[in-house]
Amino acid sequence: MSNWLAQHFKSLTLDDAHEGYLLGRGAQESSILRIGIKTWQPMSDVSPDPDFCDRYGDNGERLGDWVLWPLYSPRGRVIGLAGRRGTEKKITRYLLPEAAWQPIWTGLTPETMQRIWDGCDVWVVEGIFDLFPLEWAVPKRDVVLGSERAKLTDKHVEFLRRFCGGWVRMVYDNDVPGQHGMHGWVDDRGKKRWGAIQRLERVEVRATSVRYRGKDPGEVWNHGGVAGVLAAFS
Repeated sequence: MSNWLAQHFKSLTLDDAHEGYLLGRGAQESSILRIGIKTWQPMSDVSPDPDFCDRYGDNGERLGDWVLWPLYSPRGRVIGLAGRRGTEKKITRYLLPEAAWQPIWTGLTPETMQRIWDGCDVWVVEGIFDLFPLEWAVPKRDVVLGSERAKLTDKHVEFLRRFCGGWVRMVYDNDVPGQHGMHGWVDDRGKKRWGAIQRLERVEVRATSVRYRGKDPGEVWNHGGVAGVLAAFS
């Protein structure tokens, strides 16, 4: 199934309307190409995975006109896909069974994995529309990854412990879930819940939170474009 997905993504293109939408949300053409974002079209051959067929149709026909991108393991193997339906907020994610023991990152590709190996800093955001704007502001050698929610899983933490030789810079949203996800909180029963910074420091990963103006990088982009992002993250 991994090869089926990988080959199909290679055959797809990104249509003009979807490309325009992504560029309007802060994506750079280089980011679109690196992540492999495409407009889905059904395949001529049937998917080898019954679960995929149940969810999306034998040839993926229910994903027609969705904007999708492959999800990669640290070794560069396709372990699933993620995306949204056109410009709507309806999202989907499909994972292969082997993804159960892998960290799921948006923005992790063979290219960005090499940069992580080389010792760059890793900036962690929540979603892809935070990733796009932030890439305008971070040093070109650094990597921006999306954890897809305001929380690091154990597999995310282990990935950063093993592979990140630079700093991990947390850039979650400036709302309650985002701040809790970074710094932790005390639940209703008085129990301390550790945030990403504390969990990473406990495994000796250099980690810090990034202060900026605005609710999230995507909102900063919507209000000020490139100049707004550069000002917010200067």
